[in-house]
Amino acid sequence: MRRRDVLGLVPAAAAASFAPCIALAQPAWPSANITLVVPFTPGGLTDILARSVGEKIAPMLGKPVIVDNRPGAGGSIGATYVARSAPDGHTLLLGHIGILAVNPSLYANLQYDPLAMTFIAPLAIVPNIIVVHPSVPVHSIKELIDYAKANPGKLNFSSAGTGGAAHIAMAAFNVASGTVMTHVPYRGTPQSVGDVISGQVQATFTSGVSLLPHVRAGTLRALGVSTKNRLSIAPDIPAIAETLPGFDLSAWYGIVGPAGLPPPIVRQLHDEIRKAMASPDIGKRLNTEGAVHFDVSPEEFRSYVVAETNRWKAVIEAAKIKIE
Repeated sequence: MRRRDVLGLVPAAAAASFAPCIALAQPAWPSANITLVVPFTPGGLTDILARSVGEKIAPMLGKPVIVDNRPGAGGSIGATYVARSAPDGHTLLLGHIGILAVNPSLYANLQYDPLAMTFIAPLAIVPNIIVVHPSVPVHSIKELIDYAKANPGKLNFSSAGTGGAAHIAMAAFNVASGTVMTHVPYRGTPQSVGDVISGQVQATFTSGVSLLPHVRAGTLRALGVSTKNRLSIAPDIPAIAETLPGFDLSAWYGIVGPAGLPPPIVRQLHDEIRKAMASPDIGKRLNTEGAVHFDVSPEEFRSYVVAETNRWKAVIEAAKIKIE
């Protein structure tokens, strides 16, 4: 089910006060509301980032930002919608590692080409955490590996959807550790995490934004973080690399648009998004979650995604994952 929310509505008087400046910089844009498509259900980190950034850039641009949730097919439905939209800067996509770097190797008949889209601004790099329900008799990554190997297929892990970031993250862990855990897909992160908390599924591997509060409350047990080093906000959680040397797998997020966006619009969007991400409140939230602002140019962002696409192609082929 789609959800659309208007963020950062600008009062008429306020809009009028800065309209001349906008007109001088870019007279034809924006001429309408800006739709920021989130290809997942509300409540996950992609959605949270979209709303945070949307609220900040709306007054900068002088138009409301509408967050439009279009979930399905590992984010492909929303991404395809944006890829087929007019390249006028009024329809954008908040994508992440799965949509922009994983899906090309995962889906046999992908309806959009991430590398053909216009790269605008990266947002953040966010660590993932492997957690289990407290009833699972493991307290470390080594114990998880040993238990999974002794009980192949017995452990289930949840994700926000087939082909999503949590699915591919655990697939990468299975490949690196030689384990076999069964994937249970959901239609969003809240449901995915909720069923681990209730014990219906044994594990998940997703961003700390949705997991750390439950870890601190004791309803989930954290085993390891995906970054090379431990997180300053959770130093008691070991890095998975302490058990699997070289393991480094963090989620990343960014904003892209349809192919052919005019360079002046790209530059303006990039600059305003960069200002939004540097704001104290968003910075505080990122720090709280162990995330960092991913701050590079649109050209460097695209190069990064090319490298990530090649990296994940190897992981997906090793894990023998394919979705028709």
